[in-house]
Amino acid sequence: MFGVPFVLPALREAYGLSIAQAGTLAGLPAFGLLVTLFGWGVVIDRYGERFTMTASLLLTALCLGLLGVVDGVFGVGAVLVGVGASGGPVNAAGGRLVMAWFDARRRGLAMGIRQMAQPVGMGASAALMPLVAEHWGFVAAMLLPAGLALVMVPPVVVFARPPERGAAAAAEVGPAAPPADGPTAATSDESANRDGRSEGPGRSAAASGAHSPTAFRSRSPYRHAAIWRLHAVSMLLGVPQFSMTTYALVYLVSVHGWAAPAAGALVGATMVPGALARPVLGVVSDRLGSRLRPVRVLAAASGTALVLLALSAGVLPAASVPLLLTCLVLAVAHNGLMFTAVAETAGLAWAGRAMAAQNSLQAVSNTLTPMLMGVVIHLWSIDAVYACAAAFCAAAAAVASLSLRPAQQAGAPAP
Repeated sequence: MFGVPFVLPALREAYGLSIAQAGTLAGLPAFGLLVTLFGWGVVIDRYGERFTMTASLLLTALCLGLLGVVDGVFGVGAVLVGVGASGGPVNAAGGRLVMAWFDARRRGLAMGIRQMAQPVGMGASAALMPLVAEHWGFVAAMLLPAGLALVMVPPVVVFARPPERGAAAAAEVGPAAPPADGPTAATSDESANRDGRSEGPGRSAAASGAHSPTAFRSRSPYRHAAIWRLHAVSMLLGVPQFSMTTYALVYLVSVHGWAAPAAGALVGATMVPGALARPVLGVVSDRLGSRLRPVRVLAAASGTALVLLALSAGVLPAASVPLLLTCLVLAVAHNGLMFTAVAETAGLAWAGRAMAAQNSLQAVSNTLTPMLMGVVIHLWSIDAVYACAAAFCAAAAAVASLSLRPAQQAGAPAP
């Protein structure tokens, strides 16, 4: 689903497209994800992770296979929408499994390890798909992820199982979750319920009577501001993330004269430190007792690096590529923390839908960002993309710093 940006040169050559037009096509899988993912979330919560992930992988392979039989830009666009619609729920279903298997004090690390998969997969795509596209064309390159989707079906069927009922209950009622925004806020795990009454680690649902975790977890978290703030931060940080992943290869090829395979290999290499940053930040958030404090630092650092990158072309061109690589690493590092915070705020009963909503709202950023930045490139230059992305980093840091304590004192949950 995220491999299209790495074969943009081949896509442009195959259909005679401009950079802006190709970028718009690259955003169509995210649009398909956007319009279907909340429905997939209901399927996850109702039928389980294994069924949903298996169906998703099979449908994704089928849609990618259709690229070999459709004609024209509109046919390719329709297929890419279908790819996004089919492939979206794997991420949310995997996150729900982590919620079920791990208690709160290990969940940041576990979710960070799970979230490594996305940049590792994007790195592999950046390294391999341009090579395939250069030798056999755009359609052949897109058949590579189709084959990988089919290969992953048997492991999902065998291993993607929920824990035993007792283990799942222990994970849900286990030690207190780190709050999303520091130890002073009410947590989203069982140590602080929806009415702000502390139950304490390990206290059973039966002991809490009318204020049992199950009763509170069955209520929608979307009646409160905390989870909406988390979604907003993710959407804002999605703009620099998708700006970098969509146009980094094009920047190296068109501005610095790199060959597409070499540029893809370099972009792919940056995904390794980006992937490793996610579990490291998960451990940091577990130790700090906060998911958002590291996110604020990341947003500030990413915004600073993007401003420097935007200025580097006219001030110090030799620094452009190192700054580009730094921005790529920083742009992908926050996802694990945000998914963990959203899942913990929602609770296990709503985790599938909440993480589906998280992916859907990120897909808004993923869909609109290539279009927005294509307009920026058309009006100004590709360097202006980085300045624009830096503004979104600043906005994300500001939203993440908002205090919801008055609402919490009135009974609303903490993020």
